[in-house]
Amino acid sequence: MRTTEQASHDHRQTNIDGYDRWAGFYDQYPNPTVAMDELAFPDFWKGFPGQNILEIGCGTGRHTARLLAAGKQVTGVDQSPGMLAMARAKLGPAPTLLQGDFLALELAEAGFDAALTALVLEHIADLPRFFRHLARSLRPGAPFFISEIHPARTEAGTFAHFKDAETGMDVSLASYPHTAEQLAAAATGAGFQVRERHDVAGDDRLAALNPKWARYQGQPMLQLWQLIRR
Repeated sequence: MRTTEQASHDHRQTNIDGYDRWAGFYDQYPNPTVAMDELAFPDFWKGFPGQNILEIGCGTGRHTARLLAAGKQVTGVDQSPGMLAMARAKLGPAPTLLQGDFLALELAEAGFDAALTALVLEHIADLPRFFRHLARSLRPGAPFFISEIHPARTEAGTFAHFKDAETGMDVSLASYPHTAEQLAAAATGAGFQVRERHDVAGDDRLAALNPKWARYQGQPMLQLWQLIRR
């Protein structure tokens, strides 16, 4: 009989292997969720004060590049060496990129002015543990910006997945549905205040990128959060 710890390890390895397979074509893959994140999330977090930024699940560096362009110093964390290899090729030595499980990394206590994460929390089984670990790394008053697949979609069974470029097989990543209430409870229990929550629906911009995505018009795609470390 497998223990919860063994199951968690297996799920992490599933996602490392999956994102390693996805890494080489992730930035070119026609993904409406990622496309909507690209359209909506940067305007949500831009302009915040502070220089030393923690990015959790930085992947290929989509948002890392924008943070660097805004003059921020970025520490990016990701479990997938394949995704980080793409980020390093794209970004060079400017950001500090760490490979490993965020929950297992010992980062400087109160060492960051802000943090952000995009399309990562669906892969976190234990939200209270995640927020407690993050809280130790943020200075009081630091904002934490989240972009996450909308709970209405995960409730309906939509999670991260892709079609392998070599085999044509559908690959599903290990994911966990979280309601907005569960996220808020985990965050406030760890010492965060919810400052803003914003639902993002598919719109004309998304349909303009791919006519097939017109079916998402008016449908919930993402939920954006701004939390403050008390």
